[in-house]
Amino acid sequence: MNKFSSLLILTRINKPIGIFLLLWPTLCAILLASEGIPNIKILFIFILGTILMRSAGCVVNDLLDHKLDSFVERTKSRPIASGLVSVKDAIILLILLLIPSFVLVIQLNYLTILISFFALIFSLTYPLTKRFFTIPQLYLGVTFGFGILMAFSAIQNTIPLEAQILFVANIFWAFAYDSHYAISDMKDDKKLNIYSAPLTFNKKIVLMITLSYFFMFLSLFIIGGLNKFTIIFYFLLSLAMLVSMYGCFEGRSMDPEKNFKAFLRNNYVGLIIFIGFLSQI
Repeated sequence: MNKFSSLLILTRINKPIGIFLLLWPTLCAILLASEGIPNIKILFIFILGTILMRSAGCVVNDLLDHKLDSFVERTKSRPIASGLVSVKDAIILLILLLIPSFVLVIQLNYLTILISFFALIFSLTYPLTKRFFTIPQLYLGVTFGFGILMAFSAIQNTIPLEAQILFVANIFWAFAYDSHYAISDMKDDKKLNIYSAPLTFNKKIVLMITLSYFFMFLSLFIIGGLNKFTIIFYFLLSLAMLVSMYGCFEGRSMDPEKNFKAFLRNNYVGLIIFIGFLSQI
């Protein structure tokens, strides 16, 4: 494998589900904030910005975790951990990803630029949380929610109640899907003495995931009520909820493979919810 291919793998561009899990809530926020057909420039900035920042986040994660990754079966083949990419090259790649991200964000208003700095801080520090915070999935939820706040600030120059509710919904959603994902790593995480929600809640983790989905969908139903959305929106929310609950049912045995599949299905959950918001234009 050549260096260019290794650098691409470092950004996880070959595993786009992370992009979609960031993008669906951001697109929902753009639709909600626009109260109609969104501005094309805003759409372009946020879609490209999401791809760049997700890639940058993956690079940061591997830079901070490369020593840990080498001891984990699932991650030992990652480019830095395996020696295919040097730390220096990874840092250069990170800078090359952050520069165009900055160019995109400075085209927006002052409030959005300010929020973007907090988003950057959370993105750079998230990988460290598993070393001291017993529920790093909550921190991830906040980190992944900044696109929502930035979308509203860019379009409305304020953060209204519905933006705050959508932000909270995203925290619950990220906790749920990333906890499904983290079940796969429980043995390795325990061996390396790092934290995760599954280790913290142990056998109650699937119950906590189910409750998180409940509060996520409750928040979305509230948004629908505040905006007087039609029955189509609620039907699609109910469909997304069924997909989520199926994952919880499948994952109740704590089987890593079934929980990983439940994690992957969240792409469809996000897509269905996005279609729900799109149906209200």
